[in-house]
Amino acid sequence: MDLTGGMDPATDFVTAAAPADPTRREGASMWIWDDAGRFGMPRMAVEAVGATWETRTVMFNVAFPDGRVLVSWGNEPAHPPEGSDGLPRVLGGGSLRLECIDPYHYWRLTFDGAAVETTVEDQLAGRSPRGPAVDDAPTTDLFIEVHARMAVPPWTQGSLEPAGQFVVGEQRFEQLFSADGVVRVDGTETAFAGSGLRIHRKGGNRSDYSDWFGHCWQSARFPSGRAFGYIHYAPRPDGSVKYCEGYVFDGDDLIPARVDGTPWMTRMTPSGQDASFALESERGRADIEVETSISTFVPEIKLGEDLSFPPLQQGIARYRWDGEEAYGMIERSYPVRMMES
Repeated sequence: MDLTGGMDPATDFVTAAAPADPTRREGASMWIWDDAGRFGMPRMAVEAVGATWETRTVMFNVAFPDGRVLVSWGNEPAHPPEGSDGLPRVLGGGSLRLECIDPYHYWRLTFDGAAVETTVEDQLAGRSPRGPAVDDAPTTDLFIEVHARMAVPPWTQGSLEPAGQFVVGEQRFEQLFSADGVVRVDGTETAFAGSGLRIHRKGGNRSDYSDWFGHCWQSARFPSGRAFGYIHYAPRPDGSVKYCEGYVFDGDDLIPARVDGTPWMTRMTPSGQDASFALESERGRADIEVETSISTFVPEIKLGEDLSFPPLQQGIARYRWDGEEAYGMIERSYPVRMMES
């Protein structure tokens, strides 16, 4: 299997020098889940912007089935981009580091620092801290090391018969992987094996979200090697398509697919919520049963007098497809006014 998907390995390295365009962005992130369901890491991310290139926005969530959540969200000093061989392999800030060991084949994530303690119940109630800048937020020492070995070729957005348009000018791909590593929290180190999804994106200006009405994003890989992924941006109020694209993977090829029955987040529930859907492709219909397992939430964020980013769920779910089961990722947002009362 060609895990590069025919892409130039150099495109998986990071940008070494500050770009001339102050709005240019680069981001690397991972979603990681333990195959035993003991914890999940729904989004461990480092983001860089040209205008503030020496500072990185670091965001991460580590969540547990009992509702405990460890988080951090803030701006941190950038790590040097050079790896041990001098090539630009590292996108990191503060305590979080993502490193390209072998392009499109092997990345490594490490975190070594303080994480803020909260719970999913507090997040839902809007009383959760989002980062260590909150003076009275309790913190916990946390160490994570994850070896991410790619298992599926990259899906580059815009390459598989998309409907609509995602972020203009952005080059973005995502790639499913197998994972192994350790998590040390509360003085106890736990080795784990699992899977994950990594994202690498460059360029593109972010929207002011005046044309944003929610989204649903899901992906998982099964023991047989089959996999899927899709992203669906909610249609505009007039019904026009904003963006929708997806695939199924048969062990050899990424096959374009259309999602049917997108499970919009009409209720905010920590776990046990049905998020099932189907994917239609030239290979037929794949009905995929989904139940949310571990969740984190960010409340509605006011961006202006009449503008806001809707509530956001980032979590891990249990997927079933023709008798196979696996954990996978889920991210959703949806306007409060459109949620069930």
